[in-house]
Amino acid sequence: EKSHRGPDIPYTCAHLRANDRDLFLVATVHISPRAPKDVENVIHSIKPTIAMIELDEERLDRMRQVTRESSAPAPPDATLQPVAFKAMADGNVEVEINSFAQRAIWNSEAAGAHLCGQVVFRPEDEYGLEADGHSTNSKDFLALARRGSGNGEFAPFAVKAHNAANSGASALLVVNSEDKLPMGRIGAATLWSELRIAFTTRRCSLPSLPVLLLNQQHGEQLIQLCQSGRSVTAEFTVKPDPYPRRSLPKRLCQGCALILSGIGVLYGVIQCFAVEVGGEFLAAEAVARELGIRCVCIDVDLNRFWSRLGWALLPTPCNLLVSCLSWAAFPRVFFQFLFPPFGSIDTVGTTILHGASFSVKTWAAFILAGLCASFITNGLLRLLGSGMEAGAEEAGVIGHEDRDEVQAYIILAVEMYMLPQIYLAVAASRDEAMYQSMVRKSKEFAAESLVVVVGAGHANGILQRVRQSGL
Repeated sequence: EKSHRGPDIPYTCAHLRANDRDLFLVATVHISPRAPKDVENVIHSIKPTIAMIELDEERLDRMRQVTRESSAPAPPDATLQPVAFKAMADGNVEVEINSFAQRAIWNSEAAGAHLCGQVVFRPEDEYGLEADGHSTNSKDFLALARRGSGNGEFAPFAVKAHNAANSGASALLVVNSEDKLPMGRIGAATLWSELRIAFTTRRCSLPSLPVLLLNQQHGEQLIQLCQSGRSVTAEFTVKPDPYPRRSLPKRLCQGCALILSGIGVLYGVIQCFAVEVGGEFLAAEAVARELGIRCVCIDVDLNRFWSRLGWALLPTPCNLLVSCLSWAAFPRVFFQFLFPPFGSIDTVGTTILHGASFSVKTWAAFILAGLCASFITNGLLRLLGSGMEAGAEEAGVIGHEDRDEVQAYIILAVEMYMLPQIYLAVAASRDEAMYQSMVRKSKEFAAESLVVVVGAGHANGILQRVRQSGL
C-alpha cells in the first residue's frame, strides 16, 4: 500500500503490490503544470522496469509532432519494416543493402503481402508528384521518390502514394531528408490536410499500396544505383501493424461527434490559450528514455473509443437497464468518491492539488472552455427535447400549454439515460481496457515494478481491478 513508500512518492500517487510486482499509479489532471513534475519525480525516485501512459500510439505521435523535439530518439528497429535491396555494381559484383524503413499508417492493409520487384526512379519526377509518371518494362516495380517537394508544392505521403498506385507500382519507397527516421508512423495528417489530399487525388480512401520511408544514406545510394543504369531490386514482406487507421469519411464523422459532444470544443478552447495538454505523458516518455526504461501506451485507440460510445448511447433494453442500476448504485459510488478507502487515490484532494498549480491563464481557459462546451451540449439537448415535444404535440398526446414542462421532462430523461452510459463508455470500459493492457505488457516485459500515468478519473477504477484480479 501507500504507507511504507510515503516519503518516496507524492500525494497524487498510489503504491500497490500484486503478484510480486510493484505498481505506482500517478493520478493527473491533463492541463495541470504539477502533473509533469509529479511524473518525473516518481519515475526518477522509483526507477521502474517499465512506464505506462494513458495514450494510444496515434495520440502519442500527434503530441510528439506538436512538441517537435529535436532530441527525439531514433525508432527501435523492432518497430520498423525490414527491406532488402540488391543491385549489380562494377565488375558484376552484387551489392546488397539491408535497411529498416519507417512505415505508413495504412501499410497494415497489405499485412503479410510479399513484395518483390525492380526499383524505379525518375529524375524528371524525383519527388513523385506526377500521376501515371512511371513507365517500366517490369510487371512488378517499386517507385522511388524523394521526400517533400522541390518548389514548395503540397506533397504529403498520401499524394505520392496515390500517384504511385496510378502508375501501377506495387509499393512506394521515399528517401528521407535526413538519416534519422521519425519516431512515429508516416502519413498521418490533420483533417484539413486530408481534405486537401482528397481534393488533389479525387479519392477519399486510404492509399492502396505500402509506403516506406528510407534513411537518407540508403536512399541516396539507391538513387545513384538507379541513375547509373543498374537494375536494383527490392524485397520485403509487409509487417502487421495494430496502428489505428481511418478513412476521410470516418474521420469526418468522428470529428463531428467530437465537436457535438463538447470534447472538441473543450480542448480546442484550452489550446487557443496555449495551455499544454497532456504534458505528463511526454514527460514520462522523456524521463523513461533518459533512464533507459521502456515506455508503452495502454489506452484504446480512437476507433474503439467512438465505437464503444456509439453502442453505449444506443437505447437498447440492456442499456436502459444498466442506466437504472447505475443510478441505484450512485449513492455508494459517490460516498467512495468523497471518502476513498485506504490505498486508493484521493480524487478530490488530488484535483485540488492540481488545481492549485493552475495559472490565471489556465483557470481562464478552463472556465471559458467549460462554458462553451456546456453551451453546445445544452443546445443539442434542447433541440432534441423540442423535436420530441413537437412530435407528441402534433399527435395530440400533450397540449400546447404543457410544452415547456414536457420539454424539461424529456431533457431530464435523456440526461438520466445518457450520463451513466457516457461514464461507462468513457471511463469504466477504458479502465478495464487499460488494466488488461497493463497485465499483458507487465508479463510481456517481465516487469518487476511499473509506473502508470493516468487521469485522476481512471485511477481508482484501475486500482480496484488490480486488487481484485492482480497483475
